[in-house]
Amino acid sequence: MELINDFEAIGHGVLGLEAEDLCTLQPGDPDPLAPVAIIGAGTGLGQGFLIQDHDQYRVFASEGGHADFAPRSELEFQLLKYLLDKHQITRISAERVVSGQGIISIYQFLRDRQFGEESAQVAETMTAWERQVGSSEKTVDPAATISMAAQQQSDYLSQKTMDIFVGAYGAEAGNLALKLLPYGGLYVAGGIAAKNLELIQAGPFLQAFSHKGRVSHLLESVPVHVVLNPQVGLVGAARRAAQLG
Repeated sequence: MELINDFEAIGHGVLGLEAEDLCTLQPGDPDPLAPVAIIGAGTGLGQGFLIQDHDQYRVFASEGGHADFAPRSELEFQLLKYLLDKHQITRISAERVVSGQGIISIYQFLRDRQFGEESAQVAETMTAWERQVGSSEKTVDPAATISMAAQQQSDYLSQKTMDIFVGAYGAEAGNLALKLLPYGGLYVAGGIAAKNLELIQAGPFLQAFSHKGRVSHLLESVPVHVVLNPQVGLVGAARRAAQLG
């Protein structure tokens, strides 16, 4: 028996996915001998990588989601300052922005800084959620409400929230890719990407991913895939169990 964390399971799982389990954002120039990277926003921001070892891959989870959030615009600098003040802390991790909670925080920032009017539906959900902060049981999911409103283009603040979120997600994926040069593929897992695929495809994800100054061209060759199969972790657990015999 072996205990592995969720992102190790996802790392094993991407090796067992079929074509229909993926949406390719950038075909790149695949190299089967190169590292593979995984990133996934959900409750937190998981990251990891795979390296070939003889005839199989070794899978490594990491705590990359706790690296510093790096703002790329004046608006993101304002967001950083807002989060520092709100939480009374001295640093902000990428996970505080690129996660389900991050979606909520970005929305609160835009709302509190009066970037636009709230729609009645989102305002109702946010009010209910803010009343439940600290409670072990939540009856509403603001991140889902915000992302759905953005997809439906029914609420300006939600659309702006998801635009910032998708850009920050792409930028962090690009940061991971710069560290690993994963020409074996970068896989975007976690429920948020799959549920917001159109926003990922049409939004600033890929632009932010490869916008890395004089080394931008290096990331244009990285294959980038969104994992659509919500059972990728179970697939990975089964594959690892089979390896162990």
